Amino acid sequence: MSLMRLVKITIASFLGALLLVPFLECSADAAMGDVSLELAQDTIEISTFYNGTTLEVSGDVAVDDDVVLLVSGPREEVHLKEKGKVAGFLWMNKKDVILENTPAVYMVYTPEGSSEKLVSTDLGTGYQALLSDISIMPESADKAFIFEEYVKLMEQSGVYAVHAASVQYGTPENGMKSFKVVLVIPSKMKAGTYSVEAIAVKGGVVIDRAQSGLILKLSGLPAVISSLAYERPLLFGFMAVFIAIATGLLIGVVFRGGGGAH
Repeated sequence: MSLMRLVKITIASFLGALLLVPFLECSADAAMGDVSLELAQDTIEISTFYNGTTLEVSGDVAVDDDVVLLVSGPREEVHLKEKGKVAGFLWMNKKDVILENTPAVYMVYTPEGSSEKLVSTDLGTGYQALLSDISIMPESADKAFIFEEYVKLMEQSGVYAVHAASVQYGTPENGMKSFKVVLVIPSKMKAGTYSVEAIAVKGGVVIDRAQSGLILKLSGLPAVISSLAYERPLLFGFMAVFIAIATGLLIGVVFRGGGGAH
């Protein structure tokens, strides 16, 4: 093979590789998945007058797929007292119950008209799916009853919920459609790191997932109090006693000045 022919073949191969690059990039983009997720902000500050907030989440999903949003975490061990009747009529604490691997927050968001099929054990969404991940002790405990009562308690605090018809879809374009949902961040949601997950579902099967972290952190006076409580507990104890005494004296003065009871 002549040198000139070898040079021509090399140049042709190089040009062919350059022409393939756009197609390879398109294939890589297509393989990235059926769903994307974006949070309006990934950190929420809990300040002095914080009373909960909302957070907008958006993304894209394949036009033939549905999407369900799941907010969860962190996992913890929960200790409860199971009540029951003693002697047939007295309601008392009968025994200790422990729930292990329990998420402090569990909220599901579904699009309109799809709540029933998107909240299921098969998809890993909903309370029944959550129950399969939780261990309840002792073994003799009525697990279904205890878990049901625990969910009711957490729903009252706003940290457990199933928000039906809360995901809104946009106009389909290029095989994808946008979605948007406003997450409810209740005041009882403690400082910590939480998971926000978008799950793409098609025909009752999970097609793809996209996940992002959400951080709730203390700021201002709550951060100072928390720092004192953990880093200087003795000083924190003295301050708590002083504040309690000062508050009691102030209330006494106010009621005496207002002509309290004789």
